[in-house]
Amino acid sequence: MQIEEFYRQFGKRLHDRRSALGLTQEQLGRRLQPTLTRASVANIEAGKQRVLAHTFVALAAALETTVNELASTPAMEDADIERELTGKIGPQIAAAVISRLAATSSANGSNT
Repeated sequence: MQIEEFYRQFGKRLHDRRSALGLTQEQLGRRLQPTLTRASVANIEAGKQRVLAHTFVALAAALETTVNELASTPAMEDADIERELTGKIGPQIAAAVISRLAATSSANGSNT
């Protein structure tokens, strides 16, 4: 995964958690030490600003969650994987790879 994509996804998870708690960007920024401005929180949520390790930990604490929750990348759905493969290696090869993986999963008794 590219660094920019990591920070985009991190920003989305940060935004979702902040919103779920009913906090404004300014309120979240004031919960941190040192504090962050509303603009900094907005930039982090937009994936435009990288976060130092101590700020990452402070954000998790301020949002009453774990670093793992904020950093985790959700598993891709099958349709997303197929689109990604098709775009990178073409539809015929992607179909062959998917077919082979499905056959391997079935043979191994996997539910994925």
